[in-house]
Amino acid sequence: MLDFAVTYDFLVVNSYFKKKEDHLVTFKSGSLKTQIDYFLIRADDQRSCKDCKVIPSEYLGTPHRLLVLDVEFKCSKWKKRRVEDSRVRWLTLTKENAGLLSEKITEEGAWRRVEDADSMWEVIAECIRRSTMKILGIFRRGGNKMEDAWW
Repeated sequence: MLDFAVTYDFLVVNSYFKKKEDHLVTFKSGSLKTQIDYFLIRADDQRSCKDCKVIPSEYLGTPHRLLVLDVEFKCSKWKKRRVEDSRVRWLTLTKENAGLLSEKITEEGAWRRVEDADSMWEVIAECIRRSTMKILGIFRRGGNKMEDAWW
């Protein structure tokens, strides 16, 4: 089992939490007490494990005890495409496109008509956004895909 855990980068969760003997023993029969059940998790998911313990019970029907692992899962959600979630294709910015972009922004000159600094900033930012979307293009983010699936 240890070779398997080392080969596939798993951790034995039972060994990470200090507990009393009663909370470690998973098999108890008479004077025989052993820890025979283990939880294996990927090493990347170690932070999601909050606690690992054996629930001691007085039920004598079976010598096995219940091993419990408290885990905090992140819910992976399906992302839906939104129309307003578009981005500029900055990877298409070349020297030629930079020249075109500079000419386009200078040609519009929308900021020359504004006196207030705050409104000038907004006009310039909107002018740059419009020009980059026209020249460099846009792509839409999202789509129907599931995130955080390591398998």
